[in-house]
Order: sequence, then structure tokens, then C-alpha cells
Amino acid sequence: MDLMGLSGFLPSILMLIAGILVCGYGYRFFRLSVTLVGAAIGFSLGVLTATTVLAAMAPVFYWIIVGVFTIGIGSVAFAFYQKAIIIICTIGIGYWFVNEYAEPSLRNWAIGLGIGLVVGLAAYFLQKAAIMLVTSVAGAKMITTAALPYIFMFPMLPVLSKRAGEFVFRDVSLPPEVFVPGILTIIIAAFGFSKQLKDDKK
Repeated sequence: MDLMGLSGFLPSILMLIAGILVCGYGYRFFRLSVTLVGAAIGFSLGVLTATTVLAAMAPVFYWIIVGVFTIGIGSVAFAFYQKAIIIICTIGIGYWFVNEYAEPSLRNWAIGLGIGLVVGLAAYFLQKAAIMLVTSVAGAKMITTAALPYIFMFPMLPVLSKRAGEFVFRDVSLPPEVFVPGILTIIIAAFGFSKQLKDDKK
């Protein structure tokens, strides 16, 4: 399984490190966190563009396009980090919602972008608590995305995921591609949010 174009080991490691920083230190290093999340979104959009629009091009052009999106959106997020959180939340959550939990349609895009806009506005106006929550979830998603291709290598995972899904959702069998990322993201985000709250009290 190749999620979001993470076909190489180095991109996975970079995404994992960035996710840990964002998840555990999102509020303390807010500008860096927004930049890293922006770069991650740029990476995803770059992969999507390169694979769908320019699929016939040579691999070097593929990575050039991905690099342009990653650096470009990351740089915009760095320059306008306070207001960029609104745009990043809107696009990131909208993409996440449609890509993993709904069919790609205009209606679902509107729902996902609407949810992202609300979250982004909350992070911008409510500040500390909302920023901690948003960055912990964003970082957890980055960690999960980087780790999933390797986690899915375990042969028993589909069986465990099926049984866990049936237990949690009462006889509803969820595919591992839906159940595992959701559970991992929630668990990691909870740890990240707790750490940020604890560090803030010191």
C-alpha cells in the first residue's frame, strides 16, 4: 500500500519527524508547525497533481512538481503563519475528509471544506487550546500517514482490524484502510494534546 505517494523511505522519515514535532510541540513552535503542516499539504497536493495530470512524465519531473508544491505552500504558510492556519485547516481537513472518509463529489468537498473552515477559524480566534488541538491532530495524521505503509506489512493486521471494527461498531465490518488510520490518529493526537497541555503548565 502506497498512501499519498510515500513510496520512498526518506519522505516517510521526514513526514514522521515533522509529525512528531507538530503533534507534541505545535503551540510552542507554532510558526514552525504551521510551516510543516503546510509543506505536508503541499506534498500531498503535489503528488496528486503529478500522478493524475502528469502521469506520463519522467520520474524527475514528478519529484520536481512535488518539490514545487511542498516548498511553495510551506513557504506561504511560513510567511503568513497566523492567517495561514485558516487556509491550511480548510484545505487539509477538506482533502482528508474526501480522500479517506467520503466519495469525491462536490457535496462532500463542500462538507469537508466547511468543517476545515470552522476548525481554522476556531484555531485563529480561540488561540491556545484550539491551536493545541489542531496541531496535535495534524501531527498525528502526519505520523499515521508516514507509518501506515509499513504497519500494513503485518499479515495479521486485516484480521485484527476486522475484529476490532466489529467489536467497536457492533457487527459493522470496517476495512483496515478506514479503521486503522482513524484509531491511530485519535490515540496519537490524544497523547500529543496531553503533552502540549502538560508543557504549557510548566
